Amino acid sequence: MARGLTLDDSHSQLLFLMVGGLLIVGLAIVDSLECYACDSAENSECATRPGQQLEVEECSQANDECVISISAGLTRRGCLARLYPNGYCAAPCDRCNTSLCNRHVYPTDRLRCYQCSGAECIDVASSPQYLLPCPVYKEGDRCYTNLYHLSNTMRGCEATNIPDSCPHVCLKCNYNGCNTEKTITESRCLQCTHNRLSPNPDCLRNQVESEDAQPRCSLDNTTVTHCVNRVMYGHRENCFTYQNTQTELVQRGCSTTMGFYSSGVVTQCHGEFCNANCQDIVCAACNSTADPGCRAGRNLPTEKCAAGTTACYSCEQG
Repeated sequence: MARGLTLDDSHSQLLFLMVGGLLIVGLAIVDSLECYACDSAENSECATRPGQQLEVEECSQANDECVISISAGLTRRGCLARLYPNGYCAAPCDRCNTSLCNRHVYPTDRLRCYQCSGAECIDVASSPQYLLPCPVYKEGDRCYTNLYHLSNTMRGCEATNIPDSCPHVCLKCNYNGCNTEKTITESRCLQCTHNRLSPNPDCLRNQVESEDAQPRCSLDNTTVTHCVNRVMYGHRENCFTYQNTQTELVQRGCSTTMGFYSSGVVTQCHGEFCNANCQDIVCAACNSTADPGCRAGRNLPTEKCAAGTTACYSCEQG
């Protein structure tokens, strides 16, 4: 004879159904696929910094896949069924079937270039944060360095943002991190002035022994300073020394600030403090017996003194 369900039996069946439902829901949750979802047309980090603060989407269809696709150079990430409802993702396309598996840089050989602009972009040797994958993907892409002026350099990827007309100081290369050229260099020169009315023996002589045994003029005093040539990549500036024996004028400095000299001799050299060689003394040479203008001290003939001479002299006899 059949026995009716008791209250305990009803509770057991209800509990069984609840546990079964929870298991089904749990399995559904475990099996749901999550993918990074972004478009580099809206956020360049979708291509350059995948996995860094990008949105995540939950795929709604069973057996879906995560994808990374490239179309017209732009990068898209997400669930296959949402991006490509027909299931076809044209190459280049990378597909995977585990949660958040589409976070890597794609393609793996995407060119990496230094990308920055402004004064901080002049020297990137110690700035690895600027070395990033190119936002726009193109086979055969190149890195570039574009020097605008002394305080502004731009670096990047040719397919992404190179100016329409690249100036003459525009360098291109085709391997990872190749656009590291320092676009502005500096070189120092001795800077001082010596003349008859304002003598500066330190600028003229004050010899010190250097490592190469060549006597050089002292650099460590208050009357002899230095200047700095700031030079754009592809250009060259020099140090100069100007000497006029008629006016007894000696000037040293940087070619970027050199004036125009209508007479005298200008010598230029390239290198750090290369214009520090000492000048031999030149003195006015005359005798008032033969030249009445000798007493006035104007427009007098000069002569180069022997090596080791340290001063000029004048004297009068009663």
